[in-house]
Amino acid sequence: MQQLTSVVGILCLATLLTACQDESAQKVQTSAAPASPQNVKAVPLAAPQTTDIYHAEVEAPTLPPLNTSPDYISFITPLSGEFTASPPQTRQTRLSDEYWLNVSGAELSGGIDLPISQASSVIRIAPRGDTSSGGLIKADAIAPETISLSLASANTGKHEARSWVKSMADAQALASAGLSDDSSALTLRADAKPGKYRLRVNQPLAAQARYLVNVKEKHSPYQLKLGAPMSIEAEAGRIGLDISLSQGQQGLAPRARLIQAGGESLELAVQQQGEAWQVVLTEPLPAAKNNADLSEIQVDIQTEVDGRPLLRSVKTAFKAYVNSAKLLPQADSRWQGELPTGVDFGLELVTEGRFGLSAVLTGTNSQGKSVAILRSQAAAWVTPDAPRLRLELDPALIAASGLRAPFELRELTLTDQGQMARLSYQDHGLILE
Repeated sequence: MQQLTSVVGILCLATLLTACQDESAQKVQTSAAPASPQNVKAVPLAAPQTTDIYHAEVEAPTLPPLNTSPDYISFITPLSGEFTASPPQTRQTRLSDEYWLNVSGAELSGGIDLPISQASSVIRIAPRGDTSSGGLIKADAIAPETISLSLASANTGKHEARSWVKSMADAQALASAGLSDDSSALTLRADAKPGKYRLRVNQPLAAQARYLVNVKEKHSPYQLKLGAPMSIEAEAGRIGLDISLSQGQQGLAPRARLIQAGGESLELAVQQQGEAWQVVLTEPLPAAKNNADLSEIQVDIQTEVDGRPLLRSVKTAFKAYVNSAKLLPQADSRWQGELPTGVDFGLELVTEGRFGLSAVLTGTNSQGKSVAILRSQAAAWVTPDAPRLRLELDPALIAASGLRAPFELRELTLTDQGQMARLSYQDHGLILE
């Protein structure tokens, strides 16, 4: 799971970073354009559409910003061709053929039930740390030869003595394969039958020691699918989830947990609305410890398929953020003759921070179609005393395109570079004419 979080984190942050580092940019400025005689026109922003990203309320971030550069930077990249908007990806989907159980040493010693639907499944047991006493106490690793696995008879319910284990691996073997958490593992035989297995550890274990049991049912037809947001605003009251099982949808009754980067866990209330599910938040999401951290939502289901018990768990990482600023409904456009040179945007914000803007400028051709001219990106340190951020345009590129008004700013995006978070997105930003 650490690998998943790392990969998603890289993708998420790469998506949310303003691209003010594009090596193909033709024009770079490190300070706002000097004042020159220009015509200034007030222009309203378009009303947000249902597919846009927009928040009405502005809050103050609680964590130190990741980017504190005070410099103004502007990039302009030439574009061409008929423009088609590319809305940002806001949701992600995960599939799972496995489940996780958190158990104690006492439970492992007494035996735990594991529903398994697929032959050749892999069972891994990893010791976990416990900080409830104030210090870190880590459970002992389990020797695989002390693990027994039996299958309950479909007729009597009693567990057969026959072994269904094909192979075992100890902590040293798994460490050489890249799993350095002192875990042990076993693989079921290819002729293992579906059913309820009993796993028991026959070595002395501390009763309160904690262990994570992971059952991976590779190639199982029963896959749990979870669709969830890639980023979640801290004040969001609800989180929409898409939850489905590839074979049967009855009696899913999902349970959800929020897992922070540090391992802290919080149970979440889940409600069904039609065919969709929602996590209901009665209070703001717990704050992460660092703006670079990602959190996770884990969904667990316990159901029956064809009369057999089935467990599934699925996790997805997301970025929690505070809506720290929003664009004011009116901006000032600057012109040299009939060509726009830039747009000054006003921001509503509570505390200072580094913010970025980006947009695509389009013009109108002789057939009345919108054609891309350039992409403009800018970032600066913005304060409540001077809440303005200029998005530069290039009149020379506009003139060379041969396009005419009305010009339009498309894909208008505001980001908080201190949180590495996208705050708003408007497909149609504003019209310049």
